Amino acid sequence: MYARESFTIAEVADLLSIRRLSDSYQDEFPVECPFCGDLRGKCSFCIRKNGELKNVYHCYHCGAAGNMLTLYAELSGIYGRNRYKEAYREIKQALSFSGTDKRQQSTTRNGFASIVSKKKRISLTEEEWDYRDHVYKEMLTFLKLKETHRRNLLLRGLTLNEVRQMEERGFLSTDEENSVAIARKLLKKGFRLDGVPGFFINRDGDWEAAFYRKNNGYLCPVRDGKERIIGFQIRLDVPLKERKYLWFTSSGLEKGTSSGSPAGMFGKIKDGTVYVTEGILKAEIAWMCTGNPYIGVPGVSNHKGLETVLRNLKEQGLKRVYECYDMDKMMELSCKHDEKSACRQCEHGIYLYHGECPKKRRKRDMIRKGCIKLYEICEELNVSCKRVTWDTDASGTWMEQYKGVDDWILQKEEKGNRKTA
Repeated sequence: MYARESFTIAEVADLLSIRRLSDSYQDEFPVECPFCGDLRGKCSFCIRKNGELKNVYHCYHCGAAGNMLTLYAELSGIYGRNRYKEAYREIKQALSFSGTDKRQQSTTRNGFASIVSKKKRISLTEEEWDYRDHVYKEMLTFLKLKETHRRNLLLRGLTLNEVRQMEERGFLSTDEENSVAIARKLLKKGFRLDGVPGFFINRDGDWEAAFYRKNNGYLCPVRDGKERIIGFQIRLDVPLKERKYLWFTSSGLEKGTSSGSPAGMFGKIKDGTVYVTEGILKAEIAWMCTGNPYIGVPGVSNHKGLETVLRNLKEQGLKRVYECYDMDKMMELSCKHDEKSACRQCEHGIYLYHGECPKKRRKRDMIRKGCIKLYEICEELNVSCKRVTWDTDASGTWMEQYKGVDDWILQKEEKGNRKTA
């Protein structure tokens, strides 16, 4: 499908500014894992093996694995059915394959060309973060919360007043019909849209917001410690391949920009304490209902985004972290034929091990790895980290009624008397 000789995982690694742990340009080389941050060489990138092109990566610490397109898509926040096509197109564009060669090329001892792109991913300046926040907040003035989405939030257990507060903070519906008009209004007000995730130039040569049928839903703003909006997740009306959330991103499109996968900060640390949970929406609800500060991690494998926020908070006096990841971490693994499509693939239990459900095992292992990484980051920062659990039986096993910390908080107390998790 793709021209395998166009580029290698080495070029993709350089494009993503992934740090190599060795100066040698061999067929296989160790890197700082972009998913868990391991520096012991547990993560390796392989261009070829036994003369055959591979272009794959594998981290033996966190289990992250895939090919060069998987790597780029995961780290650039590209999702959906055509994610690999988008990743391939964006890599080619970034490495200037279609036109004038802007790369620096040198031949290695193995006969490979080691290509290092001049276009590196760099951190935004404070002024650039401020500007992104201004654009996003102006964009929100052109949107509203549809009644279907208001009902969705109410069904989660929120009060009407709480939903109104969230609406004021940017939890508003996407608008596919006015995607071009929104961009035009922003341009008319003097905003530049290049470099702002979620905006791109369409086939007609017009700037457009990346609202379309497959990502219809409502926006969940990701905020930093300064209350700036640094990105959006979209809570989808219709899940896409079991995914309930997509990023508001325009990666792979003309003049488009990747959203990345930033972790969010909701509220201010109190007495040196912060809570960490999985999900932007969950963190917003938990902070709003308890008053406790929450870090919302887009996914338990998003260690870099989490570490960035924790390091910033350490400078502000962070002393204690409470881990409030979903209760999948304490789930019981026995097969109950309740995993829908996974059960059909596991016909007659041929993949079971001592009666365990393999899908549940993968779920629990993944979230526990995320927990372990959080503890490791806290240990490195000399910050205490304690686990918070809820909805468990006498043995500590999850009873599968309330999965997220937001579910637990919303049901635990009457609306006017909520307490901490």
